[in-house]
Amino acid sequence: MARLSVSVLFISLLWSPFATAQLAQAPTSDTTSSILPDNTISYCVDPDWAPYEAIRNGQHIGISADYMRIISDYTGIAFQLVPTESWQESLEFVQAGKCQMISMLNVSDFRKQFLDFSIPYFEAPNILVARKGTPILQGYAGIGNRSVGIVKGYRQVEYITRYYPELRLKLIKSEREGLLQLMQGEFDVMVGSLMSVNTHINNQNIQDVAIVGYAEPFDSLGFGVNKSISDILPIINQAIAIIPETKRVEIYRQWNDVQVRYQRDYVKLVMTLMFVLLVVIGLVWRNRTVALYKRLMKQKNAEIESLQTTLLDRNRTLEFLSAHDSLTGLYNRNHMIQKAEEEISRFLRFHTRASLIVLELIPTKDRRHETDPQHCEQVLKILASVCLATVREVDVVSRFSGEQFAVLCPQTNLAEGEVLAERLITAVTANRDITEADMTVAVGLSDLKEGEGFPDWFERTHKALYQSKRLGFGKLAIAE
Repeated sequence: MARLSVSVLFISLLWSPFATAQLAQAPTSDTTSSILPDNTISYCVDPDWAPYEAIRNGQHIGISADYMRIISDYTGIAFQLVPTESWQESLEFVQAGKCQMISMLNVSDFRKQFLDFSIPYFEAPNILVARKGTPILQGYAGIGNRSVGIVKGYRQVEYITRYYPELRLKLIKSEREGLLQLMQGEFDVMVGSLMSVNTHINNQNIQDVAIVGYAEPFDSLGFGVNKSISDILPIINQAIAIIPETKRVEIYRQWNDVQVRYQRDYVKLVMTLMFVLLVVIGLVWRNRTVALYKRLMKQKNAEIESLQTTLLDRNRTLEFLSAHDSLTGLYNRNHMIQKAEEEISRFLRFHTRASLIVLELIPTKDRRHETDPQHCEQVLKILASVCLATVREVDVVSRFSGEQFAVLCPQTNLAEGEVLAERLITAVTANRDITEADMTVAVGLSDLKEGEGFPDWFERTHKALYQSKRLGFGKLAIAE
């Protein structure tokens, strides 16, 4: 009881107006000691996930290491590394109690059985990597019958098994080994983290692979602690919350596109010795050698400028692809979910109304014999244009999945949403290109309810969509 009361007192102090300053200025060793008597937490990391985190020469390096140093300074907690050989072994260690914490991981249903989680402190996209010549893939739904390589123990394994059980998975030890196996043709597509894959490609000089799409969901990384010490989480969460944005940006810039080498580079040493030897033997060649190096430097600078320009273009493309559907130009599923969560937060704070419309393009007769993908894509583009021309500027239109579109209507009650949904149906049924293609829409509508998250809200709207299909072509169904 004394231990619990001191912990509660410490958490309440953190919420006081002076808590942030106290936490930033001095370690809270006395209070932390009441939770962990030796003031030390043992932890495991992914030993081969640079630049996010890695073990090199027995030392923990990477983004997570920098954040842990800051949190240690703020809280007075000492973190002690327990080395492991693989990510799967790190998960087994924390599950067995050989280490008390994992430094950087996502939340998953399986991990919740033996871990409690801090708030996220770093977010990063996941990507699909394949050999050059593979077309752009629209997430997991676009993989088709290709085999997929993924690191054993990653949260994505649970996600794919649950939502895309038809995909053929090959479990690998690490992303670095996975890239080599991908080049050897042991599988077709690899799921990996953007910064980590980029680092491995640079370090191993891999030329024959390319990023071909994004893999949902993106990483939202935090600490996972053994349930036996979960009372340390409020302290860690408060430390994460007060880390300045400037420090976060500094860490990101430090590790973005950094090449972490796996062995000593003896080539430079040999070249240096040879250069010294050549200078001693033939001083008369000095001027020619200097001129040669100047020409090489100029050439390398030109190459670097060219690569920087290419990288900027690719970054802009990736930024656009992360929020937009490549076929219709509408927002994609991830962006819609993000906007919906923002609207739910606004509803909880200010009780502003919001409505959600889900519409699906369906044939007016049996068209299963028609398989022309170009024709289907053209109709989807037309439907996207009709939706954009019909909704209001504040509404968010997205291609949610396949032939389904979602429209988020902020500050809109159910009656106003019904007017907009009917207007959409009228616009679609009046479009000759859609009707001549023997297509129409089914439309479901619902408004946001008290205590409802996005999955529940979308599920109610989706049920209304199925009701619309049962009612007939071009009919609106409103969720209860």
